[in-house]
Amino acid sequence: MKGIVFNIQRFCINDGPGIRTTVFFKGCPLRCGWCHNPESHSGDIEIMCENGKEEICGTYMSVEEVIAEVLKDRVFYDHSDGGMTLSGGEPLMQLDFAYELLKQAKQNGLHTCVETCGFAKTEDLLKIAEFTDIFLYDWKLTDSELHERYTGVSNRLILENLKAMDSAGSKIILRCPVIPDVNETDDHFCGIADVANSLENIVAVEIEPYHSLGNNKYKKLGKTERIQSFRQPTEQQAEEWIAKIQRQTEIVVKKA
Repeated sequence: MKGIVFNIQRFCINDGPGIRTTVFFKGCPLRCGWCHNPESHSGDIEIMCENGKEEICGTYMSVEEVIAEVLKDRVFYDHSDGGMTLSGGEPLMQLDFAYELLKQAKQNGLHTCVETCGFAKTEDLLKIAEFTDIFLYDWKLTDSELHERYTGVSNRLILENLKAMDSAGSKIILRCPVIPDVNETDDHFCGIADVANSLENIVAVEIEPYHSLGNNKYKKLGKTERIQSFRQPTEQQAEEWIAKIQRQTEIVVKKA
């Protein structure tokens, strides 16, 4: 079995516990205005170009090829309680490929994480939950109308799936991008805390301050019309956001 991967990043320390290797999938059902991986949007192989130099974005890889690459750093996982993380894009866009990767990772004794936007069939999420130790579950906007405006979809299914995963016993890290002038509001911070407090199996809340790294990728893809400008937050602002949420929950809130 093969899937389309656009990056395998080693020595990651922000994609779950310990030192990890993150496998980035092509394809995503959302179109977040602040996305830092716009090369993941399309499920097809693309060409990125900068200063006349072309770069192929995406390659077909078999499950065995990906696992072989991931296992190269097994010694680091063993010493740090790390492992493999699936990200993207959205891994659920390539369900069978993600499932087999997770299954083989567990057969090799690896800890597994899946980063997901949650916009997928509930049964698909529950299927991969069998071989997933922790879900890194995105919570982008509390207000459903704003969520649809900025991502292209409502958050209703996302919230329903989050509750279903929690009820099934899946461990969850709630990942929350904070974008100035979009969701930098007390109402949203309260919403994050409320969602976190409603979960039985939550591990932590992670705040992801906006950065503009995706803009250059849009240029390379020839999609400059999709570039949106948001204010770059300071470290102090990020700490203030974390403090506001932390005052409303006993769950650990930290920067991703």
